[in-house]
Amino acid sequence: MRTEHVLRSIWQGDVRPGDGAAARGFARAFQDIVQVRTLPLHIAGTETPVVMAEDSELMPALPLGDVLAEELELEVPYGTLVVLLPETGPCAPGRTGLSRALGMAVAEALLLAVVQGGLPVERQTDALYICAHAAARLTATAALHRRGVDRPAFGLGLAAGLSGFWRGGPLQGDAGALFARPDFLWSSDLAAHLQRLDPAFTCPDPTAIPADLLRVSEGPTGLPLWISRVEGTLRHVLGAPSVPARSTGITSRFNLQ
Repeated sequence: MRTEHVLRSIWQGDVRPGDGAAARGFARAFQDIVQVRTLPLHIAGTETPVVMAEDSELMPALPLGDVLAEELELEVPYGTLVVLLPETGPCAPGRTGLSRALGMAVAEALLLAVVQGGLPVERQTDALYICAHAAARLTATAALHRRGVDRPAFGLGLAAGLSGFWRGGPLQGDAGALFARPDFLWSSDLAAHLQRLDPAFTCPDPTAIPADLLRVSEGPTGLPLWISRVEGTLRHVLGAPSVPARSTGITSRFNLQ
């Protein structure tokens, strides 16, 4: 399991702070799209990024944030998203590799927002499709261009990150190639595949998706608040009933060692 691999990697010394320029640049680009406090780290022994909430339990009653605070003496505020960046493979440091890693990490964050946000199950495919288009659109902004984001590499990473959720088993015919192209979101084949996968999918018009759909805060905030705000925006766009905002609670943790 992924949690066991992460815990073992931390204990073996295969996880280290992402305090270099590349990791800091990745975190800034990531937070331009996903407005959540982010802690970038490096991990050996994997070729794809891993995105986990700090309260993810690596073992019963042993959250990731506490392990990082104790083992690496890192400050991990509550509500932080931890992004473990690979050091080798197609997502290794470098403009293309980090852009691909960015796409994969954004895909995982969007999945968290949609699945944990409390939207009706029958609207989740629409919601993820809308969020993916909104994220891809942000890579065309001047801010992401200045950060050196390679849009085709980002698109390939986003496709790879979403493919596991959207495959739904073996793909028919040439549909397997859908997630091997950077412009997959604009493919009519993707819309047809999603309609076969989920009869409730309504194929929202990408041109009607608000450009600022993911701009839900003045800056990085805690993950629960971000999920709540994205959910509220999606409910407005999708016409789903609204729900009361959730409390985000305490924001800091301490190393008790």
